Amino acid sequence: MKCAVITGVSGLVGKELSEILLADGYEVRGLSRSPKRLPSPIKGFYWDPDKDELDEACLDGASTLIHLAGENIADGRWTEKRKREIIDSRTRSCNLLADALQRTNPGKRPQSVILASAIGYYGDRGDELLNEESAPGQGFLSETTLEWEKAGSFPESVREVRLRIGVVLSPEGGALPEMERPLKLFAGAVPGSGKQYLSWIHHTDLARLIQFAMENDSVKGLYNAVAPDPRTMDSFMKSLGKAIGRPVYLPNVPGFALKLMLGEMSEMILGGSRVSSAKIEKAGFRFHFGNLEQALEDLYKRKAS
Repeated sequence: MKCAVITGVSGLVGKELSEILLADGYEVRGLSRSPKRLPSPIKGFYWDPDKDELDEACLDGASTLIHLAGENIADGRWTEKRKREIIDSRTRSCNLLADALQRTNPGKRPQSVILASAIGYYGDRGDELLNEESAPGQGFLSETTLEWEKAGSFPESVREVRLRIGVVLSPEGGALPEMERPLKLFAGAVPGSGKQYLSWIHHTDLARLIQFAMENDSVKGLYNAVAPDPRTMDSFMKSLGKAIGRPVYLPNVPGFALKLMLGEMSEMILGGSRVSSAKIEKAGFRFHFGNLEQALEDLYKRKAS
């Protein structure tokens, strides 16, 4: 039986991915600080990256390892302490997993490892179309991603894929409910200039893309995990307003006001990058929801049902 080990299995993406893999006949093993709480048929194994602890039996005979776990960057103001915690949560966990794979018998270790990264790597780049060869940007998000992608010295025999993930759209959590809330209160407004780009991906397409990377040996290295329809914030918010029947009619929220409210975290809203999906499409992946309006229509149909 094919077997996938997933960190962050209870999260937004991990939950969707595990459901898809289980339906396709995979055994799914989840790494958790509370493994007994994971729902059946997921097999729980203990880990705690903060303590450098991992039940390495989880890797025995697994075909792939998917690492999705990491501190939520939007959960609390970016103090120097908080920023260090965000970076450490990503680098320490990668190093812990890589060291465990190095110790695992080569005949029993996973053949591939799929690692989450983020398009924050590119920083705020205006309307420049960015691909996997583009240079990193400036700011904390770029700094975090640079350290994240350097972490983990995995065995050379293990095929390694790092996915720079865009803004994941799901009605169950993440950015979308936060963006729709002011619209539903008839207080919809575009943050900043509205010209900053938002590169997004439907949560089901992201889970499918991860499975595609798992199952295709030719997929190796860095790939952007974004839909082929990046939008400016102005365009995105107007399409979102139309999808939920709430217009965007207030003046844009000035950038300086967001900086006063959020401090350095305002970079998440006022900055943006226009990111290309061409490389993963050239590898053979096909998006089910490549257009924003199509994606939003599906998401809100699901929510209504």
